[in-house]
Parts: sequence; C-alpha cells; structure tokens
Amino acid sequence: MTRSWLALTMTLLAACAPLELGTPVGPEEIKADLVGKTRDVVLPNGRPAREELKKDGTVVITGGLSDVGKWRYWDKGYCTAWLRMRHGEERCFTVDRTAGGQYRIYKPTGDLSMTIKGFM
Repeated sequence: MTRSWLALTMTLLAACAPLELGTPVGPEEIKADLVGKTRDVVLPNGRPAREELKKDGTVVITGGLSDVGKWRYWDKGYCTAWLRMRHGEERCFTVDRTAGGQYRIYKPTGDLSMTIKGFM
C-alpha cells in the first residue's frame, strides 16, 4: 500500500511541476527555424504527428491529426486555417522556445497546443 501511495504522489508531483519558462518567438525566428522544415510534434493528448509550415503559405499535418490548410505570420507567432479542423476558422498561436531549444506552440487560451520534438 505504501508503494502505491508513493507512486501516486510522485506522479502527481511530476504532473504539477512548473512548466520550464520559455522565450517568446516572433515571425523572424519562425521564418528562420520553423518554415520549410518538417517537424515531429506531440499533441496535447500525447499523440505524435508531423507538421510543416511550407514556404508557399500552405501547412500540412499528418499522424495524430491529418489535414491541410494555409498559414501566415502573426506578430506574436503564426496563424493557421485548416480545411477540416475548426471548420476552416483561422486561429493564431503564440510560440516560445525553452533554454534547452524546445519549441512550444500555445492556443489563444494559453493552453499548450503542441510541442516540437524534432525536425526531419
């Protein structure tokens, strides 16, 4: 019984640990580091996916989600409008980068939308 409580306590502490602070990323860094590169991402539900913001203004995601759409720069990050997701309604996302170099994308509510795990 004690081991079960210890495991549960450790799991809860890990879940409540503060998110590593990140530095906000704007259009210039997005252009330099994210555009034209296929990236492996983790969605909020933990599922993996691949996404690419293409130089021609189109965006593709496959894996945990599959859709195509358009994207554009925004002064605080970027915006996407997907063919199926959100019924094509545009949504803008803020982006930050941790000291360890990990990019995170946030919904307008401040909730995490996805984390970039690596580039192809």
